[in-house]
Amino acid sequence: MHPKKSFEIQLTALWVIAVSVGLLSCGDVDDFSIDQEQTEKPLRFIEYVLFPTAPYIDKSYIEKIPEDEVVVKQIDFEAEKQAIQQVYRAFIKAYDEKDMTALRETFDTSQSLEFGTYITGVVYGWNDIKIYIQGRWEEFAQREDDCQGDPNWELIDFYIRPENVRVPWTEASAKGPTFYYTPDLPAKCFIDLGRFYFTKKSGQWRIQQIDGSKYFTDNQHKVP
Repeated sequence: MHPKKSFEIQLTALWVIAVSVGLLSCGDVDDFSIDQEQTEKPLRFIEYVLFPTAPYIDKSYIEKIPEDEVVVKQIDFEAEKQAIQQVYRAFIKAYDEKDMTALRETFDTSQSLEFGTYITGVVYGWNDIKIYIQGRWEEFAQREDDCQGDPNWELIDFYIRPENVRVPWTEASAKGPTFYYTPDLPAKCFIDLGRFYFTKKSGQWRIQQIDGSKYFTDNQHKVP
């Protein structure tokens, strides 16, 4: 297309937009809220339908819509609880069998992975967590007894929050038994109630943190 012709088309488009905005802004004060709502609807469509995870910058209308209402779908709590429970049991089984490959499959290693421990506090990132767990397994191998979990353990106290503007995936918190040797002499297998944080990405639940910073207990999202 000729540069001059292209420039003329752009000017025409700008003129049409300017006239449209002027018409929307005209009218009595009483009609302002109606015009504003009509203007916001296309913006909401673009943000929520076309770009549901886009950052919300300088859009005052977002303040009118609570974050937790921006959801993708309704939550089937019972189905999600069962799926989360399966991941937890897979975690216990892989840990007991000292299967690092299977254990890694139970974790969401994409970001901010945290693993709270009785000995060192919180270990950050998959590489450091892997080293820590391998160290515990080597320690177990030198003892006459072992420290293992029970695959029949159940998670309790579920909170499930739908994906929203700030967190574009479904997330959950729950409590469940964790197990490890204490550094006491004589050392013993210690079982405590851990705080698990789960994420659901690409339709699959994973453990993202154990005794980490993202565990939440928002009563609004307490599972009935």
